Amino acid sequence: MTASTDRRRLVALVLTGVLLLVAAWELAFLWPYIDGQHALGTDLTYYRGVGERWLDTGQFYLPRQLAGPYVVQADVDVLYPPIAIPFFAALRWLPFPLWWAIPLAVIGLVLARLRPAMWTWPLLVFCAAWPRNVSDLLYGNSNMWVIAAVAGGIVLGWPGVLVALKPSLAPFALVGSRRRSWWIAGAIVAVASLLTLDLWRDYLTAVRNSDAAWYYSLEDAIPMSLPVVAWLGRRDGGFATLRDLFAWRPRLPFSRPVPNGGPA
Repeated sequence: MTASTDRRRLVALVLTGVLLLVAAWELAFLWPYIDGQHALGTDLTYYRGVGERWLDTGQFYLPRQLAGPYVVQADVDVLYPPIAIPFFAALRWLPFPLWWAIPLAVIGLVLARLRPAMWTWPLLVFCAAWPRNVSDLLYGNSNMWVIAAVAGGIVLGWPGVLVALKPSLAPFALVGSRRRSWWIAGAIVAVASLLTLDLWRDYLTAVRNSDAAWYYSLEDAIPMSLPVVAWLGRRDGGFATLRDLFAWRPRLPFSRPVPNGGPA
């Protein structure tokens, strides 16, 4: 191991440690603040209420959302597509702690399987410590499930389709598109969508009538990138160093092989 390699490892470890301290400070600050608002897990309560309303009445979008222009009220109005209905309805029976335990376990297992190189560690902590991500975790926001879907898509393919729960983040769904299971899951979702066209019309009406911008959840792209960063630095076939990543050039068809041109 060269002196240069030692320095890079030291820098990565120091940055990771500093960012972990920042994340711990964020959590220590936000927890009592959100708890003081009696808002810990409030998003889960909202999702469960939406699912139970649909199970009991068949109503997913509120009448005011379909009637005309409206200002979006958090934890009141529904801006999720119809494919979220089974997801929310199942919350009637899901034990409260599993809402956090399942996606966090999926993300952790994928990271353990990828074993990303040390240069990714500061970036991974940065993605996890993104302020909105920490608050979303405490609120119980569905973003942690979407991150888990990205992670699952990288390893298995088909879970990536579930990223469509948040259409503005749809490009992340493509992480699993190289696997046949992704296309099968996509076909199932497409057929289900054809069978619920009325609900999709209501969804488009609710979005069109709202004051929400189409890019309202693009800020979430940073935490969504966490599994992608881990994949880029994966131990089996990824980039061993940050320098390798910056030096990589895509290999075009019929082009000459590029020495050390990127991951296998």
